[in-house]
Amino acid sequence: MTPFGWLAVAYFLVLLAAVPRASRPRRGAAFVCGAIALVIVARFALPWAARVWLAHAYLLLGYWIPAAFVPDAPNERFQRWLARTDWTRAWRIRGTMARHVLEVAYLCCYPLVPAAFAIVFAFGSAEDVARFWIAVLSAGYACYITLPWIPARPPRLVDVESSVLPHAVATVNAAVLGRVSHQLVTFPSGHVAVSVAAALAVWRVWPEAG
Repeated sequence: MTPFGWLAVAYFLVLLAAVPRASRPRRGAAFVCGAIALVIVARFALPWAARVWLAHAYLLLGYWIPAAFVPDAPNERFQRWLARTDWTRAWRIRGTMARHVLEVAYLCCYPLVPAAFAIVFAFGSAEDVARFWIAVLSAGYACYITLPWIPARPPRLVDVESSVLPHAVATVNAAVLGRVSHQLVTFPSGHVAVSVAAALAVWRVWPEAG
């Protein structure tokens, strides 16, 4: 099994520690077992080139499965702390340009990982590919694993003012989040973590692209 395959299995096993917190523990445990089975079956059923592309699924499952272990009641103390430290409120008061830039950056996080991996796969070695996934999965999992213990809702769902989205990109972001997000905050930000990790991994292969 590849090193990042072992990393994925270890992460999903650690998630089982959150079973007592889950509102539907059997469902969460079933998701974990399914994810581990996917990694193991892929090891024996797929060639290396297919398995390294399948690692995108390991990242997505790592994002989605922790949501099954979140208690019914959100962590209101953590939610209030996020609201107090939301400095984008001040940016909205000062003007909208900075917010528009942040919205574009947020939207670009989605294609960044597959685009970065395509570069590493095309121009790097097998070691570069393995290094890419170890970096990206480690960064993402470190953020996603906190979700069962400090769940909170995104500012867009809490702050009425932030739900007013006059900018086209913000509207697209809201639509995307409504379809592909579990409507919870990962802290630290999984978006930032995997994007930075992917960029650094590409930098080793093609500095300008990184």
